[in-house]
Amino acid sequence: MQNLSLSAAAKPQRIFARNFLSFTVAGALISISAYANSTALETITVTGQHNPLLVETTLDPTQSSAPDMRDQLAQLPGLSINGNGAVSGIIQYRGMFSDRVNVQIDGSVITAAGPNGMDSPLSHVIGSSGQAVTLYRGISPVSMGPETIGGAVAISHIAPELTDSEQRTFSGGLSVSRFSFNKTHYSVSANAINHNTYISVIADKQTADNYRAGSRAGNGIVIPSSFYDRHGVKIRGGYVAKNYSIDGFVTARTTNESGTPTLAMDIIYIDALLAGLDYTQRLNNQWQLKMQVRANNNEHIMDNFTLRSNTNNAAYRENYVDSEGRSISIKASHIDAQWRSEYGVDWHTKEHYSHITNPNMAMFYLNNFNDVQRDTASVYAQWEQEKSSDLQWLFGGRYSRISADAGTVDSNMAMMNPNVANLRDAFNTAQRSQSFDLLDVVGRISLPSNESSVWTLSAGVKEQAPIYQQLYTWFPLGISAGMADGRNYLGHLDLSKETAFKVDMSAEFTGLNWRLAPSVYWSQIDNYIMGMPSDNMSANMIAQMNNIAPPLIWANEDAQIAGFDVTYQYAFSDNWSLDISGQYVKGKQTGTINQDLYRLAPLSGDVTLSWQQEHDSNRYGVSLHTELAAAQNNVAELQNETSTSGYGVVNLNSYYQFDSGLKIQLVATNIFDKMYAPHLAGVNRVTAAQLAVGDKVLSAGRSIGLSISYKL
Repeated sequence: MQNLSLSAAAKPQRIFARNFLSFTVAGALISISAYANSTALETITVTGQHNPLLVETTLDPTQSSAPDMRDQLAQLPGLSINGNGAVSGIIQYRGMFSDRVNVQIDGSVITAAGPNGMDSPLSHVIGSSGQAVTLYRGISPVSMGPETIGGAVAISHIAPELTDSEQRTFSGGLSVSRFSFNKTHYSVSANAINHNTYISVIADKQTADNYRAGSRAGNGIVIPSSFYDRHGVKIRGGYVAKNYSIDGFVTARTTNESGTPTLAMDIIYIDALLAGLDYTQRLNNQWQLKMQVRANNNEHIMDNFTLRSNTNNAAYRENYVDSEGRSISIKASHIDAQWRSEYGVDWHTKEHYSHITNPNMAMFYLNNFNDVQRDTASVYAQWEQEKSSDLQWLFGGRYSRISADAGTVDSNMAMMNPNVANLRDAFNTAQRSQSFDLLDVVGRISLPSNESSVWTLSAGVKEQAPIYQQLYTWFPLGISAGMADGRNYLGHLDLSKETAFKVDMSAEFTGLNWRLAPSVYWSQIDNYIMGMPSDNMSANMIAQMNNIAPPLIWANEDAQIAGFDVTYQYAFSDNWSLDISGQYVKGKQTGTINQDLYRLAPLSGDVTLSWQQEHDSNRYGVSLHTELAAAQNNVAELQNETSTSGYGVVNLNSYYQFDSGLKIQLVATNIFDKMYAPHLAGVNRVTAAQLAVGDKVLSAGRSIGLSISYKL
């Protein structure tokens, strides 16, 4: 029987050629844009007025021991992190996660190679310098892109500011952080800037050993597969003229051997390349045109024997995967004294490939995903009242066409097992080409009742097509796009799109030295895609022969999600301030069976008390952060989800910023060395470890770190 895939030896050469080409093209574009000549400089970005539903903040990665800023991101209203590994954090927003939440890195929708989210979008963030984070609180506008049923989050590196001189100036920085558990983070940046061009280089390296869980006795157990080793580099350049600007970047991230304790395999390596080019043209005083081009290539190997114990040679599995993503976005913006409108088109294509082997059995192979392709074509229009002392409103609509297809598959097991042959033949002879028509409609009305309060009501319909894992997993495997529930899943070619009817009511109250912003929301999701007990006899027989639970098959059910989140800030004085955020979400399946949705964040909150001072141009301060979470007893029985207890953890961050640019930070997390398991951490799947298989993955115990940075 013929193996339809390329050999493992040939695949890296093919990926390297693509990566080298993308890197060369993007690098040339950056060089051209950075050193073009110009005679004038004028900012051409069109901005609007304050939007109480737009949460914009700057995160400093040196303030946290987490390599992907997850601790700081989790303090944003309604946002949580599903932790499948130290470098495999998946954003959850208001009860939805994975592909349902549109997470953009530098304006790019990441095409992950790992079918279980090992290379999540957060893994593509480079460097310890400031990262601008924009959370579209509530129902995201249609301008944020197609398939935003679960919301939208944008993370981008802050570009260096241009100067007023034609003379090129140089700046940069260096950051070194050392934490407990042999955790070390390095970052370096360099910038060359003048009045109309800039070019910057950022690089980082992050390593850590397995950490120890909290224990007041000082002998907490070691958490398996919690180590990581990765590095990355980003080159970015820009040029600004009187009526147009060009900005380009290339990001290369290499993740070496790193653990994912809640998944069946660990990371052997991930090579990821992300490149982009933006062109903005001001047509006149009211119209602006912007075009974005993106390319994303990823190559990934994972296995279940190199970094964790596996005494069954016949059960060794190595999975080679790769992916490609290409996108083009064009939008026109118009703004006048009363209105802002935006019109755009988006196109995105991505391809996936997965091939599983066993190094102890040369004949074994499983052609898992072969020539999977998913294309998105989308158009939208959005109108927003720009300035008004009374009623303000926004309305937008988007139409998207999703097309998906997959090649034929095979496995050597089909020669000896008729159940495998049945699954293969059924898939290969089925109609694998699928298409989905999506319609998003969003409306928002804001009513300022006085100068210190604004009430906002939002409503909309958002639609999402099935992802490729849900359609094309022809053989029952533990592939769930990062759900990490330990169950095997089977794809379903007859899935329907998801349709969510969403309502959000928010308010913002402000005083002289305080701000309160509560929000309540409700969603009815028709045809919500989730795992249901399989009725496929061949797949069930395979599970029975291997003495494991029958797989779940992706199916359309109905669901409801409701909850609230709130933020509160209070400034006691110029030196003291208080920040509080809280959230609660409840999700239920309301179709064939009635159960809670899987892996929802519990009632939780963050309280941060900060003090800062300035003396002789030196600045210093300290903040005390308390993370609180209630018990989570609303669990999904089909996914064998277990309840978790509540907890409270105290962290400390202090710094001294010298006028010279030197900054010293002391970071202490889990000061009281508490042993606790966040509900979103998942369960352990690593055998022969101090933590039992099936137990919740515990968080790290007391960790103390010192960060030293210097900026020119």
